[in-house]
Amino acid sequence: MKKLLFFAAAAVTVLASCAKTEDTHKSTGQGDAVSFGVYAGRSADTKATYGDITTANLKTSEDGFGVFAFYTKEVDWADTDKPNFMYNQQVRHISSYASAPTDYTASKYPSEWYYTPLKYWPNGQNSTAYEAAATSADKLSFFAYAPHIATVNTVPAAGQGITAISGNTDAGVPVITFTVPSKAEEQIDLLWANPVLNATKQALSGRVALAFKHALAKLNIQVRTVADDLQGTTANLADETKVILESLTLTANGTKSGKLSIGSGNNVPNWSDLSGNTEVAYGTDSFSATTTVNGKTGFNVTETATDLNSTKSPMIIPAALAAGNFKITANYWVITEDSALNGGYSTIQNNITKTSTAEMTFEAGKKYNIIVNLGINSVDFVVSEVTEWDSQAAVDYHLPQNN
Repeated sequence: MKKLLFFAAAAVTVLASCAKTEDTHKSTGQGDAVSFGVYAGRSADTKATYGDITTANLKTSEDGFGVFAFYTKEVDWADTDKPNFMYNQQVRHISSYASAPTDYTASKYPSEWYYTPLKYWPNGQNSTAYEAAATSADKLSFFAYAPHIATVNTVPAAGQGITAISGNTDAGVPVITFTVPSKAEEQIDLLWANPVLNATKQALSGRVALAFKHALAKLNIQVRTVADDLQGTTANLADETKVILESLTLTANGTKSGKLSIGSGNNVPNWSDLSGNTEVAYGTDSFSATTTVNGKTGFNVTETATDLNSTKSPMIIPAALAAGNFKITANYWVITEDSALNGGYSTIQNNITKTSTAEMTFEAGKKYNIIVNLGINSVDFVVSEVTEWDSQAAVDYHLPQNN
């Protein structure tokens, strides 16, 4: 293990889409509106748009999710079809509104997921609700993503987050172009839903069930001090010494921008055209807590691995990174109280960069702990040898000298 800075990645939590679906709604007949039942992967319950998206906060988010829907009459969906039923339709839970929209009623929106204009299922075959039934079953196919964005380049800043969406005349699976935000506090949890293909009203009882998945990998940064220990375990950090992390930057090559086709149905996101280097910076604004010692403000690093901020974790496009394509730079201060010094402190700055020496693989929907060890060495003294005085010939001095 390196003495100054070491990081290790380990998958500790799989963000799996295993939350409970909402109760299905019984179809009331040919005039049923298209309604939605939604659940997302488990993760920390933070607020969308920034940070993790869960089933709970997707309901309270003002962004909601976006839907593309294709009407293909009696035939199955094909990649030559265009979104002719819904295009980037925003869908929000009714609880996300301060007051219910004027056209909202529970009979129209039994799942409480609201959108406008309201759309209705096409003809259903062999309906038992009415004496007159269609002789064929028309089909709808649905693709969805979250968080919804109506205008690109606005969240969180120009050129970051969702930067492009395929057009309403583009055929095939809708595509989201995405760039990882550069600040830890502005990370976006991009989701896509397994597509619902060739659905009929009778088959789904009026409810489109969307199971969202995480399209990115999440990195949780932890830091600790390693003092006088080659093995990287805890050691004796003097009580009067503080290690203050001023900033930390994470770089992952080839994971900054890419295109996500939101039609993958095998729980693995379909990314393409990856480019650029993700660089996410932590500073005093993004630490969970800061300490000031002798005029230096930052994160107080102890010998226990501690999250810099578990609610502001970098997210990167999943990739297998070759050796040398992942690095962390830390700028930190080692401050020791010493009343004998002018000013009462010894203050030493360290700016250290560590680059990966092996391949690192990051998978979508998984959270990885990156442990950063900030190494310090105490100044020790060793007496190696005491040399004996050399014996010399005697010299006599007579005081006073006798003449």
